[in-house]
Amino acid sequence: MSGVASWTPRRLGDVISVKHGYAFPGGEFSDDLTFPTLVTPGNFAIGGGFKETKPKTFTGAYPKSFELDQGDLVITMTDLSKAGDTLGSPALVPADRTYLHNQRIGRVEIEAPRVVAREFLNYALRSSSYHAYIVGTASGSTVRHTSPTKICDFVLDMPDVGTQQAIAEVLGALDDKIAANRKLAETAENLASVVFNSMMDDTAVSAPLSSTAQFVNGKAFTKGASGTGRVVVRIAELNSGIGGSTVFSDLDVEDQYLARPGDVLFAWSGSLTLHRWFRDDAIVNQHIFKVIPAEGYSPWLVYQLIQAKLPQFKEIAADKATTMGHIQRKHLDELVQVPSSDQIARHDVTLTALWNRTLVAEQESLRLATLRDTLLPRLMSGALRVRDAEREVENLL
Repeated sequence: MSGVASWTPRRLGDVISVKHGYAFPGGEFSDDLTFPTLVTPGNFAIGGGFKETKPKTFTGAYPKSFELDQGDLVITMTDLSKAGDTLGSPALVPADRTYLHNQRIGRVEIEAPRVVAREFLNYALRSSSYHAYIVGTASGSTVRHTSPTKICDFVLDMPDVGTQQAIAEVLGALDDKIAANRKLAETAENLASVVFNSMMDDTAVSAPLSSTAQFVNGKAFTKGASGTGRVVVRIAELNSGIGGSTVFSDLDVEDQYLARPGDVLFAWSGSLTLHRWFRDDAIVNQHIFKVIPAEGYSPWLVYQLIQAKLPQFKEIAADKATTMGHIQRKHLDELVQVPSSDQIARHDVTLTALWNRTLVAEQESLRLATLRDTLLPRLMSGALRVRDAEREVENLL
């Protein structure tokens, strides 16, 4: 940290405590959303923040003291990645459902509220110095672990609480807008699915999925790659966020292997998930199809057709004896139900508008996140005054 004159270095353990979660019995796990949801390491985004993932709920009885409150600050103390991408990452518990304090998740208790603000810590613990410390003191090689003791031993420079709250408000304004954009995008996608399903009447026709688009398989671009060039999109990064897989920027890559904003990517191995790419141009790695709609097929239509087929593809991939957790290209030749040309023409304007609205919202969120991540270290070091940061935020919002 900077050692700014008005900032005081403090050992975290002098102002907070970190409590372990509860070992909820696995036999009572469920995916029924009517039950409380367990917070897991998968709920922590790379760089910090709460990330929605496939919910794991708990159907049994549990001590009420392990029920989290909205706005609680939690920290993940386990990470499966070699780099420890999310180890020690903080997040604030959202308000959309009841969340439970699971094992290997730390719950931060503020012991000195006149010295440190919870919202400030949520951002301060995203700093590169904190993450380097946590990874450097972690135990384990395959599965990385940290502990309340190690977290509490970290020394953090802190301004007065008023300045802390002002910093958190500036960064929080960006996160609030990102959350609003995410909700807007989710609403647009849900509405698009409803409209698409309404089109599937007795006028729908059968066609091979492979006739609706070209499915271009990526290559092993990351094998032996080094440097700091363009991003290579891997399955892990589609699921968890862009990591450090890069190649030299002068690598010659054919256009068909480049993902551009708005492109559809289909991970046909492992997770078997469908994605829209919103970031800058990137290179598509192996085990991912870049989906290029055939003539006469809009991107929204191809996306919905693949989405409708995914449950069947996942059943095929689950048959380990024959497919080893993936589908084969022959499965793309299976039939899908395609709305009639009249139905497509009737709804194309609406569905194209929803498709584009999602793209705009997601791209704006990426710009907001970039600004947040740029402001964070400058604010945390005292190199940038809050009022100057507020002006930068106002200019973008």
